[in-house]
Amino acid sequence: MSLNCEEIELILSEEPLEGMKIQNIFQPSYDAIVLELYGRGNRLFYLISIAHNACRIHPLTAPPAKNERPLRFMECLRSRIKGGTIIHAEQISKDRIIKIEITKADEKGSPAKLFLYARLWSGAGNVLLVSEEGIIIDALRRLPSRQEISGAAFALPAPRDAASQSAKPYTIRDLQGPGPFWQRIEHFYSEHTGQLSRDALIAQVREIFSRKYSSLENRLSALSAKQNEYQQAERFRQIGDILIGGYAIEMQGTKTFARALDFYENREILIEIEPSATPAQNAARYYEKYHKAKTGIDDIAAELERCRTSMSQLKTWLSKLEAEPDPIVIAQALRKGGAARTKEKMRFPCQHIEYKGWTILIGKSGKENDEILRHIARGSDLWLHARDYSGSYVFIRAIKNKSFPPEVIQTAARLAIYYSKARKNLGGDVHTTYVKNLRRAKDGPVGLVIPYLEKNIYISFTEAQIKDILDESLSGEEIEQ
Repeated sequence: MSLNCEEIELILSEEPLEGMKIQNIFQPSYDAIVLELYGRGNRLFYLISIAHNACRIHPLTAPPAKNERPLRFMECLRSRIKGGTIIHAEQISKDRIIKIEITKADEKGSPAKLFLYARLWSGAGNVLLVSEEGIIIDALRRLPSRQEISGAAFALPAPRDAASQSAKPYTIRDLQGPGPFWQRIEHFYSEHTGQLSRDALIAQVREIFSRKYSSLENRLSALSAKQNEYQQAERFRQIGDILIGGYAIEMQGTKTFARALDFYENREILIEIEPSATPAQNAARYYEKYHKAKTGIDDIAAELERCRTSMSQLKTWLSKLEAEPDPIVIAQALRKGGAARTKEKMRFPCQHIEYKGWTILIGKSGKENDEILRHIARGSDLWLHARDYSGSYVFIRAIKNKSFPPEVIQTAARLAIYYSKARKNLGGDVHTTYVKNLRRAKDGPVGLVIPYLEKNIYISFTEAQIKDILDESLSGEEIEQ
């Protein structure tokens, strides 16, 4: 459980913060900071934690563990309050909100005030650095829904009325052990808080797993249905032949059917058709399905395999984090997008998607473009770029003995416009040519090329189409091990 208001008051009285100079700031975990203080002839480490079910503030008997790399909020505090002096610290209205007033000389040498607010509410805790004008400089947890983001105005919650405070009295826990209350509290949380914090993080991990796995299951189901349809490719061609031979129109509810003799199976069948189309046009629709199924069956199989691989990787990710005892490691994995990652080499040095069996690369900077052109792209790959606008280079990787399908080219062209300054137009002209027809611009910026023998495509799109493209891509949300 978290500290209550009476326990906070006692700890602040046992080790007052007033007059202490801030020597350094540490952030041992994603949900805690530690102030290294000096004053009254002593060095003191003061912990402020907003861990779920373990919100607290108290001194530490030993220096905290250091994080492997600098964290955002810690670096902000170091730049703003390191070297400052705490002139006042109090709990506001016994609402478990700590206000720490700090003074530090500004760039001109004049004293300036800053305020560090710690809201020790379990499940809704936060630590915020606020300017003298009442503007949030930064927060340990950035919460846009509560307007707790950089640049927003800071506002304290309305204080509880006296009746509600008296209706729920709080007492100080009777914890066994030597020393003042803050030492007994430190000992209590050192034994329990790791598991409390870990339980909350594992709940987040399982929620992420459930959401992503459900999405992959839906994708797998849709792909399996498409595969079953494509396996009937030969039957689509037969139906086209049957329709060419003529039929009688029959209505059933709102649908129109052709009643015709199936001379392949020597029986009469009903075939759904477009009522306004001619027999040749209706037959052409089924011939088109036949060709699409014949060319797409291999792509569907590849996408099914990638989907199953992603599901397997997701299960491995869940198992790895459920077995991880250290809550800091779990929190770091969640901060990195819901995946536990290592330093393995990336497959490509840029954003990439797998679309209908084709790999599309998107270079979003000169460095990425140069890396792709030097080490990844081949002469037979297709290059696309928005015409007359700055934007990303898009590449479609060639597949041996296969021509680029028009649908894949159109998809890459939409991405070229979407990732360019022409995005707001929802369309535009796109240059396209083979990579072998690109020449580096002499003395130009890194990655800049001049195309030759290029063709022009005009393409338009909607935001929904782009979302569908990215959703259909199985590599857009890879689970890396």
